[in-house]
Amino acid sequence: MKNINIEQASSLALKLLVVAALIIGASTDREYSYYILLRWLVMVTFIYFGYKNYKKRNFGFLIFSIATALLFNPFIKFWFQKATWHLIDYVIASFIFVTIIFDWKIWKVKGTA
Repeated sequence: MKNINIEQASSLALKLLVVAALIIGASTDREYSYYILLRWLVMVTFIYFGYKNYKKRNFGFLIFSIATALLFNPFIKFWFQKATWHLIDYVIASFIFVTIIFDWKIWKVKGTA
């Protein structure tokens, strides 16, 4: 089997970083500045994933990426209670984790992992 290429590795690392940030943010008490940083991280990451999914013509993940980027954008903020944000964080982190598994299986089938 071939090794993972740099694009696959960077995508995987970025997804893992976002999952870790979301889970840490949802499971611990943090200062407000952490949540602003989290909003930027998630928004920029999902704009990137939206672009990648647009290029692949994968419109289901494109819509999810755009919706997530809009939800977490730091410019026009959505205000939810803390418990609601924690639930959103866990749901998004779980979904990203599922896409990691999905991507890994695709790479194995294609012989690139």
